[in-house]
Amino acid sequence: METNIKGIYACGDCIGGTLQVSKAVSDGMTAGLQVISYIKTLNKVI
Repeated sequence: METNIKGIYACGDCIGGTLQVSKAVSDGMTAGLQVISYIKTLNKVI
C-alpha cells in the first residue's frame, strides 16, 4: 500500500482493481496497519 513516496500510503478505489466498499474497507485496514509499522520504525531511529 506504500506509494513510490516513502511514508505515503494509498488504499481503496485509488489503487485500482475491484471497486467495492468491502474491498476499500479491507484495503484501508491493511494500509493503516502498514502505517503503524512505518511509524514504529521511525520511533526506533529517533
